[in-house]
Amino acid sequence: MSVATKGSPTGNAFQYGNAWQYHPRSDRHSKIACWALMFDLVGECGLLREHLAAGKVAIGINHTMRDFARDREKNLDLVLCRAAASERPRLKGRPETFAELVEPYTIQLDGAERAKLAAMPEARLAQPASVLLALEAKACMTEFGKARPRLYDELNSSHLTIHGDNNNAIAAGFALLNSAETFISPLRNPWPLDSRPTVINRHHQPQAFRSVVTKLAQLRRRSRPDEEGFDALAIAVIECANDGNPVIVRPNVGARDHSEGYNYEATVSRLAHIYATRFSGV
Repeated sequence: MSVATKGSPTGNAFQYGNAWQYHPRSDRHSKIACWALMFDLVGECGLLREHLAAGKVAIGINHTMRDFARDREKNLDLVLCRAAASERPRLKGRPETFAELVEPYTIQLDGAERAKLAAMPEARLAQPASVLLALEAKACMTEFGKARPRLYDELNSSHLTIHGDNNNAIAAGFALLNSAETFISPLRNPWPLDSRPTVINRHHQPQAFRSVVTKLAQLRRRSRPDEEGFDALAIAVIECANDGNPVIVRPNVGARDHSEGYNYEATVSRLAHIYATRFSGV
């Protein structure tokens, strides 16, 4: 079996000189997922484009929100916000706009996507003063039985923290699930991959990832600001063996067991509609 090793163009280098498409100790996948969702949202929502062009709204990264009711804090991957009146001094070489995150996040865009990004209004990165929309992305790639309760708890605490900080903010969640029948875990292979046989996790699919969909379906969703839950929640399914072979998106997989209600495109459209109605006066 082919493995993403040192120098592979399909993975990022980690310990022991290995390169991985996915590593559970890295937040790279969640950063890219949130960037992609925001990219699609800006393209979908005309009012958001107007707000960005006018400088009324900015983007915050790894912003800490505090749930005052439960006295706890949580870092959210990416937020839409009103910027603080006084900004921290910019550091030379640091990204200052949403578009400038493409290179450090190693996001791969085709020609059409690059043209679309270039046509978008500049979205500057800023220190949030008040949050309008907060995104949290999580992934489940292997060991589904252990991962189910952790994934549920992490996403559940996200919407509770967002609305415990600002009940009017839009809480959006994104879960990325793996439908591959095998997976090479970095945690189970803590050595140079060419030095000994590779330990391979094997999954009973599609039952494994569908069990996670069923668990995530228990997360609360809300239809108005005075309720508890996510304003929008998407579930996407990919096939990733983490062996250097291409990652494949699996549309409509698991539609018979809830995931149809968590369609990615429908989630982006819902977020665009909520933003346009809730923040028309910004």
